[in-house]
Amino acid sequence: MNIKELEMDCDEAINYIKNEVKLYDILELSYNRVFTPGEVLNIDTSEYHGKEGLKVLIHVAEESFTSTVEVDLEEIKEELVEVTHIPKNKDEKTIILIDTCDI
Repeated sequence: MNIKELEMDCDEAINYIKNEVKLYDILELSYNRVFTPGEVLNIDTSEYHGKEGLKVLIHVAEESFTSTVEVDLEEIKEELVEVTHIPKNKDEKTIILIDTCDI
């Protein structure tokens, strides 16, 4: 598997997710002591309260339970630590290490 490691601030990571992540890709989010790994079921880039939004619906891949969660990435972007993206049907993995975000 081809592994690429990138460093970005949180806004660059949000833009990466908007532009590169597709339905059924694997996305692993690490934020605020939470780890959310799973298959992307929906990506919503609608505007919320006059601001650009990014919500990702993830089918969580865990042995002990099965669940689906919606993560509002614009809401938690300042808490993002790491994002791993594995495109469906490709032999590649991108690991994004989140640097500080200018607010």
